[in-house]
Formats: sequence, structure tokens, C-alpha cells
Amino acid sequence: MKVSDLSSDHSDIELIADWYYQQWDSKDPHATVQSVIDKISSSDSRIGFAAYIDNELVGAGEIKQQIDSDDSGYRHWLDGVYVPTEHRGKGISTALVEFAIAKAIKLKLPALSLRCEAHLVKLYESHGFSVVDMDGQKFIMAHTLT
Repeated sequence: MKVSDLSSDHSDIELIADWYYQQWDSKDPHATVQSVIDKISSSDSRIGFAAYIDNELVGAGEIKQQIDSDDSGYRHWLDGVYVPTEHRGKGISTALVEFAIAKAIKLKLPALSLRCEAHLVKLYESHGFSVVDMDGQKFIMAHTLT
């Protein structure tokens, strides 16, 4: 398995955007696959990355910098970690999370935060994240890197 940065002209962006749209953005009546492509193609405040097995795209994720300040103290987010159903159970999420942590350390980010559902808490705890807050039904977790 290989995990690497996703450049804005990468041919897999359309597939990743479709995954994200189907999983999360379709709940927004104003979202379209094209709006998701535009969002993940923007390199202003996000770093996308993808996982491949034998050159087949099998997962994706991103590190986003929080743009609006709400004084939460959480500035850099691990987001969009997604593995299609047919590729789950192969360690892909683990590889994506490890890549994100290594990338954040290389960028000298002080911490990485994320929002997740209860069934994912153990996965992220196994990578050094701790629950620090709640956002409705979602857990906010953080990993101090410095």
C-alpha cells in the first residue's frame, strides 16, 4: 500500500469527490459533486492525500486548517478519512491516519484534531488521539504533536 499527497490536478479527485458527496455532502441540499471537486481541489487551506493498492485508489483523507476563528483552540483538522466499503478491513484507515500524523509533524503543526462518530473513537485513540470535547453526537479528538 502506498499513501501520497494528492495534487490539485490529480485524476482521482473526481472519484474522491464522489465518495465524499455520497458519504457526507449529499445531506446538504446546496452541494453537488462539482462543488465537492472545487472544495477538495482548493489547496488554500487543505492538504489532500490518497491511498493506493496496486495503483488502485482505495482511500483518501485531508488535513484542513480552520479558517474562521471560533476560539475553540482547534486549528488543524484531520478530515475526510474515507475508505470504500469493499476495501475496509485492510488497514487503509490506519495508513491514512499515520500518513496524516507524519505530515502534520513534518509541517510542524502543534496538534491535529478531528470529529468522529463513537464507533471510530478506538481507531483514533490507537494513534494517540484523545477525546477532548463533544459536538452534538460527534466526538472531538486531539493529538498533540509537539
